[in-house]
Amino acid sequence: MSGTAKRAVLAAGLGTMMDYYDFLLAANAAGTVWLTLYFKPAFKIPSLALSIAILTYAISYVVRPLGAFIFGHMGDRMGRQSTLVLTLLLAFISMVGMGATPTYAQIGVYSVILLMLFRLILGLSFGGEWGGGATWVSELLMANGVGELGYWGGVYQAFGTAGIALASLAFSLTSILMPTGAFYAWGWRMLFYIGAVVVVVAAIIRYRFIESPIFMELARGGKLLRQPAAAVLRREWGKVLLLALSWLYITAVTVVAIIPYSLVYVSEVRGIAYLAGLPSKSFMLLAYAASLLTGGVASTLLSGYLADRVDAGRILIIGSVATALMSIAFYPILSTGNPMLIMIGLEAYMLSEYFGFGSLTKFFTQAFPAEYRYSGSGLAYQFGGLMTGIASGFILSPVISAFGYSAWYLVSLLMVAISVASLASSIALGRVVKHD
Repeated sequence: MSGTAKRAVLAAGLGTMMDYYDFLLAANAAGTVWLTLYFKPAFKIPSLALSIAILTYAISYVVRPLGAFIFGHMGDRMGRQSTLVLTLLLAFISMVGMGATPTYAQIGVYSVILLMLFRLILGLSFGGEWGGGATWVSELLMANGVGELGYWGGVYQAFGTAGIALASLAFSLTSILMPTGAFYAWGWRMLFYIGAVVVVVAAIIRYRFIESPIFMELARGGKLLRQPAAAVLRREWGKVLLLALSWLYITAVTVVAIIPYSLVYVSEVRGIAYLAGLPSKSFMLLAYAASLLTGGVASTLLSGYLADRVDAGRILIIGSVATALMSIAFYPILSTGNPMLIMIGLEAYMLSEYFGFGSLTKFFTQAFPAEYRYSGSGLAYQFGGLMTGIASGFILSPVISAFGYSAWYLVSLLMVAISVASLASSIALGRVVKHD
């Protein structure tokens, strides 16, 4: 593998890692700090406050396809590399904004509105990030004659998995090591500012890198489409929808089943104040981060490796079935209050959830021609995010409001339904997408 291709995976992966860090840091904050500082004072009923906290987090999922459409159009018209710099600059604005938002006690309901606004901005940025990064990496690998697109695509995806883990790890360790008052006053904000600084570094690295040779060849040959994002929806909307559903089980587990709901389930429904000597919410975040860095990253890399050898649809079928089974077992495992069993349960959940994640770079980018590869892969990926936002913000939130924190069986049922939808879509994709 050439040095150029290796650097491309690093440059794209670092930006994606920080986008995932930024995106999931808000999920950690929503069930803990934001719940206390913003939502409980604004919405006096605890279950309603949690529902609004989840909705605030989920709302960014809703705008992700819009970001994929806008930046996909730009990336297929103006270039992959320059568009990817812009997505990170938007992420910087969002991260600084969320970190600086005053509390409800300081400015009232405007604090909740500001959080939602900055989450929307981050959703737009994230919407344009993955399709561009995956396309940029894939095309640089192909241009440099690298045959193991699945494996290196899995490495790129592992950066995203690591970003999710780093968000939970940083949040949990900071909350444990800092005095509670200091953490709630400024410690959590520091994590957003650190993310913003690293995003700027990633943007500079991308700015100094080369454009995709495949895109440059299209531009020189006058083969760029005038409306690439619109063209992919007009010509291949069915494929976009099936691809979106095929990975829905992966994107949904974290925000539907784990964060923030499982934190509240353990501490308030089961009444478990401490686990292994730590506050239960801190333990859950730490255990989640550890399981991501081990089982999640390993499963991502394994599925990327297998994508060079096995039909990606089969990989996603295995992952969706395993995730459905773990969705049934997860909350009974949490209810034991046994720290070791909880860690094993989270590890198993991450292994099932991320089995398939590493195959997505190759699977999605190879499903569309270069003329609208950025748009097509990005829209397919982010429509999966939109469905997750609907599931968590507009299905899960009303369920919790209506039935209270204790409705874990309905959360499990929702995850099983999502996994079955992914299973059916992955089976159908065999008739729509040609695989290598």
